[in-house]
Amino acid sequence: MWKRICTGIDDYRIWYKITYQRGRILATDPEAWRRYADPLPFSSPETFFPCDGAVPPVRITGETRFAGARVRRLEFPTLHPLPFPETNRAVGHLYTPASRPDAPVVVLSHGWAHRGRGGVERLYVRPFLRRGLAILLMEHPLHYERTPAGVYSGELMVSGDAALTVEAFRQAVTDMGAAVNYLVSEGLGRWGLFGYSLGGYVAALLACVRGDAAFLVVAGCGDSVISPILETKLGRNVREDLSHSGLVDREKLETFWGTISPSRWAPALPRDRVLLVAGRYDRIMLPGSVERLWRAWGRPEIRWLPRGHYTLLATPGALMRHTLPFIQRKLSA
Repeated sequence: MWKRICTGIDDYRIWYKITYQRGRILATDPEAWRRYADPLPFSSPETFFPCDGAVPPVRITGETRFAGARVRRLEFPTLHPLPFPETNRAVGHLYTPASRPDAPVVVLSHGWAHRGRGGVERLYVRPFLRRGLAILLMEHPLHYERTPAGVYSGELMVSGDAALTVEAFRQAVTDMGAAVNYLVSEGLGRWGLFGYSLGGYVAALLACVRGDAAFLVVAGCGDSVISPILETKLGRNVREDLSHSGLVDREKLETFWGTISPSRWAPALPRDRVLLVAGRYDRIMLPGSVERLWRAWGRPEIRWLPRGHYTLLATPGALMRHTLPFIQRKLSA
């Protein structure tokens, strides 16, 4: 019964997205493959995501309160520009507990196509604050304030323009790493990464560049963006767009999206600092994709919960019960 509920919710949400969030039809430049084809121009994640050590000129604008915490807005020019002015201004919010201004920071990497911060604050920011942790929530490229005019939040981040998808992930990882560099330059002590769904890919890729994170938690995320696009109903519209460029083929798509697949690289932090959390009934991040990441990364700790994608991430009580003790153990180690 519970399995049917979980899969039913996933199926309904998938139907809604592919029906009412069709978005514009995008195609890949026929010559774009040359930037990513063999011989691979990128031998390591550090060369593809050049963010380690770069400290951006951050501007702090405004200060508000949320759940007893001090909230500051961070803004800086992206280190990896895209052809959309709106997304070339990196934006984030830092939530610091009022009673603990020097709290360790959870770098929270959000999921796809959220329309605003309200839901993320309620579901994820608040539980971390209750445990005395600070949170850095960076807006992913082409989301929230960084959304170009005329499209919805997240529409362009994973699309039929395979090259734009790569560069959007590249911008996301680079900007998040730059924001961490800024906080470290300001005296940040311990910090770690928590990412879910699309944000799990971004957090996992950043962990392949930096080894100084105290922990990495990846929830509802698998080995590659290719899996939800080619193997699930959610990818129907993107598959249709990719077909115009002859890219509805795993081997061809790997030419583009291999570099943004966490399983392509190895984490820079020790395996015992990594926790994967997955739903057994997930219809978007399929269990097979999660298992491929788990094996590629040397079989770190993994927790399988009786959940679908949305019952794991949109009602994250069970997820947080497994995650928070792991995070606190790693921060106190």
